This record gives sequence, structure tokens and C-alpha cells, in this order.
Amino acid sequence: MASLKIHFMAVLASFTAITTAVPTSHYDTKCPITLDGRVPINATLKTFDTDASPFNPDFTKGQNLTWSQILKLPAVAPSKFDLPIHSKAVEVTISDASIFVPGGGTQQLGFRRAGLLMGNGSDATNVGVKTFHWSVKQDLNAKMNLTHEYMNVWHEANDYASNHFSINAGIMLEQDKPTDSNVTTTGLAKNLWKILDRKNNVIWTTRIDWDVWQNFAVTLDYEKNTLQVYYSREYDSLHPVTALLSQDNSGGGQMQIGLLKKPTETTSVVYDGYQESGIYEGQIYGGVFIEDSAGGCISA
Repeated sequence: MASLKIHFMAVLASFTAITTAVPTSHYDTKCPITLDGRVPINATLKTFDTDASPFNPDFTKGQNLTWSQILKLPAVAPSKFDLPIHSKAVEVTISDASIFVPGGGTQQLGFRRAGLLMGNGSDATNVGVKTFHWSVKQDLNAKMNLTHEYMNVWHEANDYASNHFSINAGIMLEQDKPTDSNVTTTGLAKNLWKILDRKNNVIWTTRIDWDVWQNFAVTLDYEKNTLQVYYSREYDSLHPVTALLSQDNSGGGQMQIGLLKKPTETTSVVYDGYQESGIYEGQIYGGVFIEDSAGGCISA
């Protein structure tokens, strides 16, 4: 009985530590939601293997793996747009088994990847003006190896040849032809989040914070062909960190959140290169949704 009481008190203390860190203010969205990737409070890991998941239960993951084997539901304070407490965080992990095989294709042996997929490439998130939201938090027991380049969130065009935007971490590969060498290969650059546009231009950076939630949003205006980035930490309001930037937003696409770890010492990137063994890395996500920003509406 004494051991049971001790265990109960430990659980209670843990829960109290999490909930007392959460502000009481109301942070709900204010614009119409086009696709909602926030994880319901009652979701279990098995939910992600079914059509009840906010994400595609089939893509994009290692062959013969299920999402319930890949994902975690970490006991962390909710992110900004998971308040009031109606949704919770999800963690995407990668391992040595995270090797994707596209339908009828060849094993992508260069990558280790797991990406939760939203939309079908031709849905309503590809017309008008849409803002893509996500928050990310680091798992200190499953840290990225930043000698590699990672994509963590990306909106992949339907031709699979480009991304309308992506957020990257680590040391970027020369093959990616980033335009700003100061944020690619040396010094503290690997510790930066790097927002890339469709041409792989690095349009904005900020340091990876290992302790708190970091909140991002990207607005794509499909009519005017512009892009704009927003950012904040913890429960602060989002603010624009770039101007309205011109780019080609045509072609449709899908949003993915997770980890796509690129190899080093590679020629093709996709099919060859070095990946160390014993990989266990994760990213915690919250507040994932796509909203209609017609008329300039942004949930901040």
C-alpha cells in the first residue's frame, strides 16, 4: 500500500508540474480551419493507425512499420494552440528502420524518415490564402544529430521536385544549393532553424531552443504568389519575421511534419550516403493546423 501511495504521489507531482506551467489565457484559433492536425485529448497511439487519425495512416514511414510503433504521446505542457486543453502533443521518432519505399519504387536508403501527412495535394489548402501552423519542442533524450541535415516540416509540391516551404535543421548539404553559406555548413549554423522557400533560399533563421515550445506559421497566398513567415516562443503572440516574399506557389502540395534525416557523404541524397546505426531521434509537435487567411486573418 505504501509503494502504491508513493507511486500515486509521483504521478500527481509530475502532472502538477506540467499543468502549472500552462497559462490560463485563451489561445484558441480565430480563423476558419481548413485542415486540423491537432491531436484530440482522447487519442491513443492506435488512433494514428486508423482513419480516425488527423493524418494519413499510411504515409510516410518505414516499410512494415505502423504509426503506433513510431509515435509517442509525451507528457509535456500543451503548446500555444493546443489551449484551452482540447488537444495534446505528439512526438515523431525515427530509427534504423525508418526507410521509406515509395509505391512501386526503390528503397530510399539515404534517408531516415517519418512524416505525418495532411491533405491530398489538391484539397482546399491549395487555393486562396492559407496559413500553415505548427509548434515544435525538443526531446532531450532523443536529440537530432545536427551533423546531418533535417527537414522537419515541409509542404511538398505534387511533382515531388520541390517544397513550397520547409523548415530545416543541421548542416545543410551542398547539393541543396542554399544561397546563404553563413547558415549552412560551419560554426553555430547547425543549431539554427532555417526556413527555406521553393528555390531553397534560406529566408529566415532562429536558434533551436532546447527547452521551450517554438511556434511557426507560414502564409501562402496562391493568388498573389507570396509567402510570409511568423514566429514566437512558448505562449507569446506570433509576429511576422519576414516581409511578403514573391514565389511560385503553383502545383498543389501536402504538408508533412516529422523528421527527414538526410545522409552525409552522399551523391544522390535519396539512395546513398552515410547514416550511423543505433538511431533514436524525435521531435515533439503541437498546434498543427491549416487555416483560411482570406482578408488577412491570422491566428496569432
